[in-house]
This record gives sequence, C-alpha cells and structure tokens, in this order.
Amino acid sequence: MIASGARSKSENTFKVDLTNGSEIKLTKAVGIYGANASGKSNIIRALFELRRFILGSNEVDIDKPISVYEPFLFNTKTVNQPTEFEIIFLTKARNKFHYKLVLGQDEIIEESLYHFPKKKAQAIFKRGVEKKEDDENIHIVKLGKNFNYKKYEIFKKLPLITLFGKAENYHTTISPVYTYFNELEIWNVTDSSWVRRLADYMKTDLQKTKNKSLVEQIEKLILEADTQIQSLIIDSDKPIEEKETIEIGENRSINRVKKNEILYGEHNVYDLNKKVTTYALPFSDESFGTNKLFALASLIIKTMNQGGVIFFDELDSSLHPILTKLLINFFQSNHKGDSQLIFTTHETFILNKEFRSDQIWFTQKNEFGETELFSAQDFEGVREDVPFEKWYLGGKFGAIPYVKNVR
Repeated sequence: MIASGARSKSENTFKVDLTNGSEIKLTKAVGIYGANASGKSNIIRALFELRRFILGSNEVDIDKPISVYEPFLFNTKTVNQPTEFEIIFLTKARNKFHYKLVLGQDEIIEESLYHFPKKKAQAIFKRGVEKKEDDENIHIVKLGKNFNYKKYEIFKKLPLITLFGKAENYHTTISPVYTYFNELEIWNVTDSSWVRRLADYMKTDLQKTKNKSLVEQIEKLILEADTQIQSLIIDSDKPIEEKETIEIGENRSINRVKKNEILYGEHNVYDLNKKVTTYALPFSDESFGTNKLFALASLIIKTMNQGGVIFFDELDSSLHPILTKLLINFFQSNHKGDSQLIFTTHETFILNKEFRSDQIWFTQKNEFGETELFSAQDFEGVREDVPFEKWYLGGKFGAIPYVKNVR
C-alpha cells in the first residue's frame, strides 16, 4: 500500500503524519488480479488466518496441532518447514509497527513486535523458545529494554499479542496492536453465506441511533446504483432472528428461525403508468446482487467514517462492472484519510482510468507452483497513461490463464 513517487492520479493517494515526526504516502485502494488458482485468495486468507489466530485464544486446543500451521506441500524442502507471517502496519493513532510470527505444528518458534517511536525500529519483544524450567509447555517472553525487561509466561501455542487483548493485561503500547487486528474487516464475498452474514452485521449496526447519518449515506449510494429502491427504512425495534415452533403432526414439532427483517427498501407502486403509493419490501426479498451491494456499500461507508482497513475477496462477484466501479470510485472520492480498501478481482473494466500502476497488483504461480505477487509498476516502460486493461488481457503483465485451443 506504499505509494510510488508517480504524480499521476495523486488523488488516489494520501499522506499520513506519523507520531514520530515522519510521514508516509499510501494508496487508498489496491486491486489484486490473477488467473484462477494463482493465489489471489491466499493473500487475503493468510491475513484472515493470522487475525483469527491472534483473536481466537479460546479456539486453541492444548492437545491439537496449531490450526494456522500450513506448510507449502509442493516442495520436499518446505513440506515440514514452519509457517511465517509478517506485517508492517499503522494503527489509528498513527504509530507504526512491525509484527512477525513463525510457528510449527506444535508451538510458536518465533514472535517479535517492533515499533518506531523514532525513525529507527525498537524492539517491544522478541520471543524464541525459552521455556519455563518445570513446564516445557510454557514460554518465557521478555519485553525490551524500554519496557524494563518485564517477563510474561504464555502457553507455547498462543501468540503473546493475544494476552494484551484482555482488560486485566492492558498495555499502552501493545494493546492497540491487538485492537488493530480485531478491527480488520476481512470478507470472502464470493460466498453467499458470508454476504448474508455481512449484511446482517451491518443491519444490526445501523439500528443504533448514532449511525443515522450512515443510513443516509448508504441510501444515497443505493439510489445511484439504479436499484429502483427509493429509500431505505430501518426498523429499530425488531431483532434480526426469532425462533418459533412449528407443529408438523401429532406430538411432533420443529423449531425454525423466522426472519424479522430490520431493513426494508421502499419501492414505487403504479396503477398502469401512474404512481399511486409505495411498498416497503423486506430486504431479504431483494435480489442477491442488491443485498451484496448493500452489504459492501455499508461496510465501505462505515469504514470511511470511522477509519480502518477492508479486505474483500472477489469484490466483483455477482456485481455488474459499473457497480464495482461505483463502489471503488465512491471510496476513493469520499476518502477521509484513515481507511484503505484491498480486494481481489477479475474485473478489468476498472483498469481503464481508475488506478495508478502502484494500485494494480498481480499473482502468478511460477514453475514450482509458488505464488509470486508483483505490481504493474515493477515493469520497465510502464507509464501511467498506458492502457492497463488492454496490456493485462494481452498478457504483458502475465497473471492470466494460458488456455490451449481457445480463440
């Protein structure tokens, strides 16, 4: 997400003044392209799994392998090697951190966290495999010099970051790192169940009085999308789910979940060609595409207002190319300086005029089956005015399927 020095489409970038006095220029949005099975989704999934591991201490079983351990199986040298995660990020307080996690099947091998109170990195902690004398399942981790070398004991399969997500262990410097991961929005929007979950999540959020202005912004975007919806109606009283018992025979009954819809779309009702009234249609009766548009638009607008980072896998799935473009344009043009949008896509339509070269990324598998990630700006001779869509589909950037016998 670090922007290049290109001057083209400077409105697609923003500067962040860090608390240590330095500044950094970032891109607002990035699209990741590539053939099917090229590894696009794995980039999103890697961050999803890291987030889940940090937040999901209740899911770690002392007697089972670490769930996020997943070595590369297509090489005999890597099949038993550790899994590594590494991420450099900024918190909402504009502090920079560098986090690394290395784990095997049965324990964490390395974990480190650095921050940048000045321009040079300083270690908050560096974890190895130092163990408690009377219990090898407990790791001993010491904080750095500036934190008085304070010691912590933690189970060998748990990240130390997890510890600082609990109120009793609140730490001024480390707890915001836990919060950063907790607030990441990572969604696989190819899956209809995930889209419904996101829509329900946003509906309940919009019931809150404080989010009234969000409803108005979402409504405006929905109207721009030509869905024939005239307005959005939020029922602030109804819960999203309510169980009811259905009698199906003598002494037999079943429980089912009855949807008491929160959100309604107001539609015009006509007598021949004359509008006579309106009808509030439950949003669950709207098309899947309209529900997906609502879900994505709601999360984008909420994040734009509150700050944060969104990851969407297959943003364009079940959306018309013009609506995909609408969402991206809306995000970039209404950006407030503390949010970013990262997505995978096959939609090349948006490559025409919307993105800089540093916003266009590709995944491609090499001859050994390993995913390589690279940017359009990595190619020599790529100017900001080149026809990116034509070049990409023509194979100049790679990252497309090479199919035999297709004309």
